[in-house]
Amino acid sequence: MEKPCLQAGRVRVGDILRGLLFLIGWGGPMLEILGEAQDRESLAGERAAQALKEEAQAQARQYNLHYGPVGFQVGGGLRFGYTDNVFYSQTNRMHDFLINPEASLAGFMQVSELNTLRLSLGLGYEYYVKNTVLNGNAPLVNPDSDLVFHLFVGDFHIRFQEKFSYQETLFINTTRSGQDLLFNFNNVGTFSRWDNRAGFNADWDLNKVILSVGYDHENFVSDTASFDYLSRASEWFTASAAFLLGDQAKIGLESQASLHNYETESVLNDHWRGGGGPFVDVKLPEKISLRAGGGYDTAQYDSAGASSEFKTYYAYGRVSQETRLFTHSLSGGRESTLGDNANNLENTYVRYSISSPVVEHVELGVHGSVHFAKEFGGAFRENYTYYVAGLRAGYQFHKHWRTDLGYEFLLKNSELPFRDYYRDRVTASVTFTF
Repeated sequence: MEKPCLQAGRVRVGDILRGLLFLIGWGGPMLEILGEAQDRESLAGERAAQALKEEAQAQARQYNLHYGPVGFQVGGGLRFGYTDNVFYSQTNRMHDFLINPEASLAGFMQVSELNTLRLSLGLGYEYYVKNTVLNGNAPLVNPDSDLVFHLFVGDFHIRFQEKFSYQETLFINTTRSGQDLLFNFNNVGTFSRWDNRAGFNADWDLNKVILSVGYDHENFVSDTASFDYLSRASEWFTASAAFLLGDQAKIGLESQASLHNYETESVLNDHWRGGGGPFVDVKLPEKISLRAGGGYDTAQYDSAGASSEFKTYYAYGRVSQETRLFTHSLSGGRESTLGDNANNLENTYVRYSISSPVVEHVELGVHGSVHFAKEFGGAFRENYTYYVAGLRAGYQFHKHWRTDLGYEFLLKNSELPFRDYYRDRVTASVTFTF
């Protein structure tokens, strides 16, 4: 089988790097590491390519409809929801029922043995039974919708992605990481917004060292007039260097930076932020995975937002375990992100989740988290704590049919008056995929 690295007799990108290091006078341990890595095949890249190939083969089997080289999977679902606080209010609590039909289309094409193209698109609509003012005039685009292309070129693995969504209320909010997203709003029902993020991630495999870079351009646009100040264009950059200690462990340095330009600076200000530090990633016996990191974190604003600047630290840790009976994970950390009402949001959090397929065709899950948050920078400042707890049950009662039932409780305590609230949410769904 052809290995996903440059073959003998061809110019290797590692050889070019070796020459550049000599030209600029770098030697010693760094050159020894790179030289030793290039004396052998690109083992890490080969493992990644093989894993991706197996994943592609498994995905290809899921697509039952074919048009030439393209496989398709279509689906649909109907979700029912209930919440006792549809406007996230402390005093004017109103309940409502939600009906959310959705159709999905997934496409997959095996461009070559390793290179694949995948499309996922979900379109739906939210209908509120009591508060009809929340009903929109346009279909929604599921936050999981994306376009992904994997490309292997020599020692490089490049992943191009385009992720897009359109949402209108706060009933369902999901981040790129899958975590529930809390917009820090009160007495708000409608928040129509577009979010489009496109870019790439590239890994350069040098056997013992893997260098990675990433870039995304994001356009976040509010279609609700009262939130026009949130509309922005952002550039997101990541870079890391990982040193492999073996098949199951790596250490290294990571960094991230971003540049944000707001359409108007009436509330939030243009700025850049960045940080970086060491990390460790280990796979232990008993199917335990651990990743932890931390380092320096800062934000620098233009003159209008100079008082919002900060110099602090970030930290995170996540441990997960997969057993025969259950899978669970525990994570915690401290992060600084974009604010909703002020320039900055500082969040210290702990999250735990567990899921178990203890009964055949049934999956049970529980999750919980606590967040100690602070919004600051500009005219607005708030310290608040919020708690999230939920459970879910899924039943695959047919090859193509599945039903899910979920419950979630959210409680927010704020130092500011009239910004406390709690919310119960119940969802039930039936989905079909073919």
